[in-house]
Amino acid sequence: MRPQTARVVAVVALLACGIAGCAPARSSGPADRRGAAALTDAAVDLAVQAEPFRRQQSLLRWAEEELTHRCMVDRGFPQPYGPTAHGRDDTAWRPDLDARRIRGYGFTEAAPTADDQYPAGLPVTQRARYARALTGDRDHRASLRLSSGPEFTFSASGCLAEGRAGLYGDVMAAAKVSYVPQEAHNAIYGRIAQDPVMARALARWASCMKRRGHPYPSMEAARAAARHGPGGTDDARADRQFEVRTAVADAECALAADVPGAAESAGRRHAVGLTSEQRRDLNSATDLRAAALVRARELEEEQR
Repeated sequence: MRPQTARVVAVVALLACGIAGCAPARSSGPADRRGAAALTDAAVDLAVQAEPFRRQQSLLRWAEEELTHRCMVDRGFPQPYGPTAHGRDDTAWRPDLDARRIRGYGFTEAAPTADDQYPAGLPVTQRARYARALTGDRDHRASLRLSSGPEFTFSASGCLAEGRAGLYGDVMAAAKVSYVPQEAHNAIYGRIAQDPVMARALARWASCMKRRGHPYPSMEAARAAARHGPGGTDDARADRQFEVRTAVADAECALAADVPGAAESAGRRHAVGLTSEQRRDLNSATDLRAAALVRARELEEEQR
């Protein structure tokens, strides 16, 4: 996992994930000739990030942050944390329109919050103890290697680890829930982008954008233009307004053109192309997510 930071919310966001649901697993097809199980329907949903992916992902993230917060309070550090940040699950093909209206594409960093400022406000003598409470012993770490090769190392002690273990069962399960579905999604992403269904949806998106005064040939071009501003001005406020207008138009046109539906439809066709190891690991990660969602909902009920 990426290096730990002082901010609990930012760190635990790395394990923010969607849940595919708790229904009994059903196979989406027969096993391949090497004997590997086919993907369950829930695993396919997770690979293509089918809704309610975003809502479930937000719930899991909140639950992990809550458990981490409780652990830190027990250790004498009542660090505040607020609602999950807007836009964390905003993607090009599945835009979060509410987030776009607030933060555009997110090129400008948000102002520091109370939880950002908490560690720096501690007495110098307590900061090392705070860091150790949060991230644990540097020599007590675990690692996960994906079937495609990448290896991730992460804390196995401290409140971050305890929060993850409290939700997912242990830190290894938490890591699998974080990285395995993303590995699967990355594996089919290029095929989705080249799929004829997706190409037609993106053509509708481009036509919509042109009608709205944003004649960009691609989503990447729209983002690049928004990053550089309208040109001819050094006005940061005007640049920011241009970014938000472009980002909102992009999102609204993506939804009007049903880009999310096209991505999901294409993704379901291409998910069968995952390797046997990826299918096995994704099925397992899907079950771990489903169990964690049950625990997250129980935690949510406790808070009411």
